[in-house]
Amino acid sequence: MSAQLFTSWFDKYTKNAYLLSERRLIVLSGSDSWALSLIESLDIFSSALRANSNHATDSGHCLIYGDSGVFPANVQNKRYRDKLGSESDMIIFADSQFTIDAFAALSGTLKAGGIFFLIAPEIKLKRECSLFLRRFYSLIEVMPEHTVISQAKVELPVNLGNISKQGKQDNKQLYSFDCITAEQHTAVKAIKKVVTGHRKRPLVLTADRGRGKSSALAIACAQLLKAHEHNEFSIIITAPDTQALSVFYRQLTKSLGAIELQGNKITYGKARLTFIAVDQLIRERIKVNLLLVDEAAAISVYLLEQLLNSYHRMVFSSTVHGYEGAGRGFTLKFQKTLDRLCPQWVSLHLNQPIRWRENDPLEQLVFDACLLNAELPDLKTTIVPQPLFNSKVSSPHKVDNIKALDEVVFKVIPAKELVADDVLLKQVFAVLVTAHYQTKPSDLQLLLDNPQVQVTCLFSSQNKNADILAVALLMHEGKGHGVTIDDVRAVKNSEQRLRNHFLPQSLFSHCGFEKAFDFVCLRIMRIAVHPQIQQQGLGSKFIRHIELLAVKQGVDFIGSSFGVNPELLSFWLNAGFSPARIGFTKDKASGEHSALLIKALSEKSKEAQQHLHSNFYQSFDYLLLEEYKTLSTELVLLLLRQNTKEDLKALSAQDIANVWAFSRGERLYSSCSYSLYLWLKHELLSEAKYHSTELLQHSLVLIARLIQKQDSDSVCQQFGLTGKKMLNKHIKDYVYSRLTTLGYE
Repeated sequence: MSAQLFTSWFDKYTKNAYLLSERRLIVLSGSDSWALSLIESLDIFSSALRANSNHATDSGHCLIYGDSGVFPANVQNKRYRDKLGSESDMIIFADSQFTIDAFAALSGTLKAGGIFFLIAPEIKLKRECSLFLRRFYSLIEVMPEHTVISQAKVELPVNLGNISKQGKQDNKQLYSFDCITAEQHTAVKAIKKVVTGHRKRPLVLTADRGRGKSSALAIACAQLLKAHEHNEFSIIITAPDTQALSVFYRQLTKSLGAIELQGNKITYGKARLTFIAVDQLIRERIKVNLLLVDEAAAISVYLLEQLLNSYHRMVFSSTVHGYEGAGRGFTLKFQKTLDRLCPQWVSLHLNQPIRWRENDPLEQLVFDACLLNAELPDLKTTIVPQPLFNSKVSSPHKVDNIKALDEVVFKVIPAKELVADDVLLKQVFAVLVTAHYQTKPSDLQLLLDNPQVQVTCLFSSQNKNADILAVALLMHEGKGHGVTIDDVRAVKNSEQRLRNHFLPQSLFSHCGFEKAFDFVCLRIMRIAVHPQIQQQGLGSKFIRHIELLAVKQGVDFIGSSFGVNPELLSFWLNAGFSPARIGFTKDKASGEHSALLIKALSEKSKEAQQHLHSNFYQSFDYLLLEEYKTLSTELVLLLLRQNTKEDLKALSAQDIANVWAFSRGERLYSSCSYSLYLWLKHELLSEAKYHSTELLQHSLVLIARLIQKQDSDSVCQQFGLTGKKMLNKHIKDYVYSRLTTLGYE
């Protein structure tokens, strides 16, 4: 095939794409040098490269990603997300690893009429080795707009894409505020109304990428800043990372014109807009007229709920089918929180694309290949606890759809079965997405191609059309899964991090457990219960099934790592898991520390778990003063109650006497504080249960003051106490009550 023939065909192909305002994929199946010989003959390639070299911002350019020596990359390997919000005329993807997250993210930058070149040598071999790629290329083959050109074939494809559609529609009609679509205009008005309307009526703005959502936020902010330039007016915007706001800031600069930028603050007269991180907003409760939370789906619902409790005029913006993470879990979970805290909240969804036509072929390919548009199925089944189930058996109405927990069916689903049944695959992935705010396209690739991964499900029955009630992804790690002595030595010397061995590697590197790789481990990577039937005990039932499976497979340790909050930690502790590690830094997306919890399943691992447990608590109090100083008091309470009395320093008769003296007002707090600290650690492990919310609140006050070593003012502010005198009275009352209840002598 000559370059001249290819150029002639390409000109017609791209003209057709431009007329239809769509983006397309061309797969060049052959060597990199052959692909280059075709691409470098194109005028658009030369123009794009000139734009790259001149750093032009007003003309198109070419993004090159991958590890090919023939196509030097201008997008860094792990910085592809930085390009979201920018625009390109052409993309060349020459990555031997086929990093699907990068593929999906970069596709969002391509303009209408643009071409995405995928350089793919040995497609046949890759399809045989990868279920994910087999499915990916099958999707390309059934979409007429995309094309595959093979080095082995002389002929060019006759097809130029679907030319029966209407010609290019100019949708650049400007509405007021410089909005491009009617939906965007409506969104701007809705954002502005949050400032002037009733309090506690947050707006939730959702859209797929390319719908003008971030621009709508910026346009509304510009209008508000202009309207309040002569008086004190504050807007705060937060996001998982400032890089997620590139489109927002670009549009804001365009809408405002001359602005003054000082660090993370933009001023317009007396009005100002400031970027502040989520954890700081929660910690400080800053006075603000409007708080915007962009890419809210990448922030845990637990943290969003804290924001809702602290601020009263808020807009939450989220990408629903995002290339960098899926947001349907956010939508489902956060809706419940909003219904409870702000029942008059407002929802607005942007449907119409701005940068390309509706049902754009490239967007559809990415959505279908990565299952970003997999819809959560509605359940026909109702799960009820066993006693209630027994009482309903005589009911003549819909008995077949009522299931007790003991009736659910546990299955392991092989990857080949999933890829052969696309309906089942979509349902499995849709349930998984609801449980995690950072689900990525590569999770699907992992699920289908990684031999260490198992997919397990709970079904409502054995029938083929049974409901999927819950899904878990399991990763087999450690002994027996390809780790060599050299690998362990490299990990020990910090020369290497092993993929697919998170649990033993964390125990080895962070917990100092040098025999970690001698144990067979099973990590629960994801576990999700269908939102319609949560809080029914199904998650705990699922864990028990997974444990039984692990025992059959000879697993020593089962474990999980997650962003820790009181709700999640309670779930895993109630399932019999114990903490092995809490991470020292917060996750940027969730604002939470990571937690690693484990459970020993074999005799040889139980002794090791006890050792890890003791090691964790040996340093926990010390780390609370610095590395763990931002842990919530509720989390600290849950963790302290997992300690054992054998690991605590014994209380002396003098310690008890000091505590009694303080409770009676005979001694000052400071002179008894160490004895109070020791006593409280023991008291939290007492067999007496906490019977009331009031008593629990009292214990939290003591934990914050005695164990977390927070100053009096901070404790009073956190728990609504009027001052130091009231704080001391609370501590005395609690101590005296527990001393008498528990019979301390």
